Amino acid sequence: MSFLNPSSRAEASDSLAILTGAGTALAGLIYAAKVVEVYAGGAMATWLDNAQLAGGIAVLAVFLPLFYYLKTRFGGTAVNPWKGDDFFGAVLRRAAMTAFCAVMLGMIVLTTLDTLLLSRVSAETLVDGLIAFALFVFSVSFFVLGRSPGDGGAVE
Repeated sequence: MSFLNPSSRAEASDSLAILTGAGTALAGLIYAAKVVEVYAGGAMATWLDNAQLAGGIAVLAVFLPLFYYLKTRFGGTAVNPWKGDDFFGAVLRRAAMTAFCAVMLGMIVLTTLDTLLLSRVSAETLVDGLIAFALFVFSVSFFVLGRSPGDGGAVE
């Protein structure tokens, strides 16, 4: 399968799913850099701010045109990895559920650390950290669940 030149709707759907996982990982890095920037000093904070800007531009300049190209070439709504019954559609749904459960578990753990952690962190930083965590868990679980069954993948 050629990533930029899929020959069928199924291959285009798989390409969109892979782009979703990669774009989610990049967005997670951007949010993680936001959290680290709060605690970094001087030159490092400036560098992290520039890295966030570059990551945002990369998402807009690379991923959006590829999404548009694949969607328009293969018929718009017919290529939708979230709604399909194909392999990557199932992987996307399971990865999203895994990320949701991990964030809920993380929030429960954070409530037990109220006096140790939450009283020392601003709400904005905490939310950015939770978003970064959710995006990382989604991306990692997407690629772990998306391995072929011969590689030990968990999707049936």
